[in-house]
Amino acid sequence: MDERLKRAAETGNIDALYSFIHHDANVFKRIDEMEFVDTPLHVAAVAGNTGFAMEMMNLKPSFARKLNQDGFSPLHLALLTGKPEMVIDFLSVDKDLIRVKGKGGFTVLHHVALDENYAHLLRRFLNFCPDCIFDLTVERQTALHIAAEKNKFEAFKAMLEWIQSAFEDDKRKRSKILNYQDKDGNTVLHSTASINNPQMIKLLIECEEVDKNKINDRGFTAMDVLQRQTVADNTESVNILNSSNPLTFQKLSKLKLLTDEITDMREETVGVLLIVFSLILTMTYQGILSPPGSIFQGDATATSSNHRIGKSVMNATGFLLFYIPNGVAFFTSWVMTILLLKSVAESIIYFLSPIYLMVCFCYGVALSTIALPDHLSSVVMCITIIIYYSLCYIWSGHHRGFRKKIKIM
Repeated sequence: MDERLKRAAETGNIDALYSFIHHDANVFKRIDEMEFVDTPLHVAAVAGNTGFAMEMMNLKPSFARKLNQDGFSPLHLALLTGKPEMVIDFLSVDKDLIRVKGKGGFTVLHHVALDENYAHLLRRFLNFCPDCIFDLTVERQTALHIAAEKNKFEAFKAMLEWIQSAFEDDKRKRSKILNYQDKDGNTVLHSTASINNPQMIKLLIECEEVDKNKINDRGFTAMDVLQRQTVADNTESVNILNSSNPLTFQKLSKLKLLTDEITDMREETVGVLLIVFSLILTMTYQGILSPPGSIFQGDATATSSNHRIGKSVMNATGFLLFYIPNGVAFFTSWVMTILLLKSVAESIIYFLSPIYLMVCFCYGVALSTIALPDHLSSVVMCITIIIYYSLCYIWSGHHRGFRKKIKIM
């Protein structure tokens, strides 16, 4: 960079800036063509010349995203040289500058998480751009990982409170950020366990979305990480983890693993799967409404065989061979549809669930109606009732927390 332009940026001389542009109109174009360079905006950020910096952002917005030879953007430099007011001014022009990654993949949010002197900026950054909480370093760590790993309690607490508040109605996002695994498979809970910080652990396990059974690449849960420590007394932390739920550290069920997989899916994938399982539900239900071979017909004179009217014409073997797989396909698709809907529409799933339960019940009633032998009808009806009330009981457990929230509101 020309020394005169650099001097203008250091002194904040806007008139000198325009004078130089008159002398060389393509100066910024040549600077912008360089991959890594200290632009006049970088220089102004270090010098703290806010007026010059804002004028520079107006003339050449691309400079705000450019990294210098040390891997820092102007926003990074303003923060790291102790000029938080300038940082806020930059973000008022372009809030997405928070997501610009510098050396190590660090955004300014990652740097703020490391310095508790800037804890007051955390909420402002997150409110400017909520999705920046998901940004990862080259080590695939979020700002929450960084605060936990470096034992920055105030920053950790501030971010955790913000996550619970900002994503209050979005369990999927809460679960994603709280259970995100870095390049070694460690979640935030693993990080807090590795430094044996009972305060952080307690805050985390109070969040119902935190998966305490998540394992890292070495096959360890957070409890395993904690119990393998020999340097410090970990009794308090172990007790806090154990007290959260006596059954917490049992082997994960297949349903829990399935739920986790669905939670990690992209919304587009969930949408496609919802269409697929909805089609399967429709096809299997149609198999009840229009049985293969039709049903026995009757008239007013057919008194001797009225018990067969409306029943399937299939023999018992054929009936079971068709409707057992049909029923399995129906109930599997029913469960998958509920789980998928819960991941993308948690706020209204409580109101949708009675409708799906009624569809499930109607399927069983229709199946018992077309079943040929009377004793088979009774068996099907009993199984239907058992499944229905079991699902009602399970569903009420899923939504107990939801109903409590409604009462509080």
